[in-house]
Amino acid sequence: MDIAPAIHDTLRRVQAFARARQVPCYLVGGLLRDQLLGRSPTYLNVDLAVPRGAVAMSRALAEWMGGAFVPLDETVGSARVVVKIEGARLELDLSEFRGATLEEDLRRRDFTINALAIGLDAWLEDPDRPGDLIDPLRGRQALERRQLIACGPEAFHDDPVRILRAFRFAAQLDFAVDPAAHPLMRRAVQALAGVSGERIRDELLAIFETHRAAAAVRSLDELGVLDVLLPELSPGRGMAQGDFHHLDVLAHQLEAVAQLDRLLVDFAELSQDLREPLLAYCAQELVERRSRRSLLKLAGLLHDVGKPAHRQVHADGEIWFLGHEHGGAELAKGIVERLRLSNREGEMVCQLVRHHLRPGFLSREPQVTRRAIYRFFKELGDHGPACLVVWWADRMATRGPKSRLDQLDQQRRRLEELLSAYFFQAEEVVKPRRLIDGHRIMETFGLTPGPRIGTLLEAVEEAQAEGRVRSSEEALALVQALLQQAAEKHRGDT
Repeated sequence: MDIAPAIHDTLRRVQAFARARQVPCYLVGGLLRDQLLGRSPTYLNVDLAVPRGAVAMSRALAEWMGGAFVPLDETVGSARVVVKIEGARLELDLSEFRGATLEEDLRRRDFTINALAIGLDAWLEDPDRPGDLIDPLRGRQALERRQLIACGPEAFHDDPVRILRAFRFAAQLDFAVDPAAHPLMRRAVQALAGVSGERIRDELLAIFETHRAAAAVRSLDELGVLDVLLPELSPGRGMAQGDFHHLDVLAHQLEAVAQLDRLLVDFAELSQDLREPLLAYCAQELVERRSRRSLLKLAGLLHDVGKPAHRQVHADGEIWFLGHEHGGAELAKGIVERLRLSNREGEMVCQLVRHHLRPGFLSREPQVTRRAIYRFFKELGDHGPACLVVWWADRMATRGPKSRLDQLDQQRRRLEELLSAYFFQAEEVVKPRRLIDGHRIMETFGLTPGPRIGTLLEAVEEAQAEGRVRSSEEALALVQALLQQAAEKHRGDT
């Protein structure tokens, strides 16, 4: 559905509102940039600049349009108005000039490709083909060269989060960062330690949403950003892992992100019937505008974070990291809390770190039983497919050119077997439809409420997954047998 006409109508209402108050209003930044690139924006967000009074104007505009008012930064004078158009969310971000004039404001922005402006009146004359733009820093030329150039030498000093934004834009737009910006960024890296976790989170997860996340994160690591933001990763730099691995610990974790970049594009190496459900699963948003895709890559980056503290070198020279998944999950817990992820997001990342080895154990079995499949998904729930994807990326990042094709083929078959159980056999193996409930058990056997009822129900569910129980009568017969066993054991103990 083309919602461009609805956006134009909304901006005409903004135009009428601004004219009535005799406030000059300008379109700036991202919308113009994306128009010049012929790119559809990921989210509907329009940046507007006014000389002064942006917060008060936003509050009044939200009331007039029946939208929501969201203060962004009252210190610098910026706020957001959120309206619904054609069922979609449109954000209007209003900010005051940073400086005495519009041109001075543009010169204080982050990158020249975002330092573009046009009067709202002029833009609305022909929204699809905007006329002459206000472009004091030659942002159009930078767009043509597909290059990110800082607006000035103080750009990163003024806001160190722009370091992350540089590589986020590079990943989203497939642009190159101007080499002259690197020394400017290096000088501002340490200041990232004072930035709120929410702002760091939003930029990192936006990077992970792209298919070029690994290149961006590697560039951030070269600048020293990971040492500041994720110091838990630093001990893995240069740490050898033995002959089984072809990379050190940190390089392996970065390579896992690269494998996820490749895999999550289309899952081309898996069977055709699994690709569409996997893509839909990874695209699901656990929080608005933050999908499983980004969390998978964060988990991929962190999956071996516990290795340095658990490294052991045996007498024969072999290197082991026993228990690193549990130690890693504890470190991951601190990281997700620092990044202010939601409880559901944080749980997912920590679960993937804690259980990233489990699919590998299952892959070594000559045959995986229905009970093993059930217990895997019972433990991980809806994070199960994500765990399998992280494991596969980990596996592909481990051996590199040392990988044996016969092992890969066998492990891929096991991966597909587990994924197929989740997507196509859920009611049969993963989460069987309940045949009896707790009330039925209590009524039939004269039991009182308590933990034992839940234990019995879980036993019935597992028996269903194994195919041993197929009806309510068989379920009750199993409960009776379990109660008899418990009674006999109790008599034997006394």
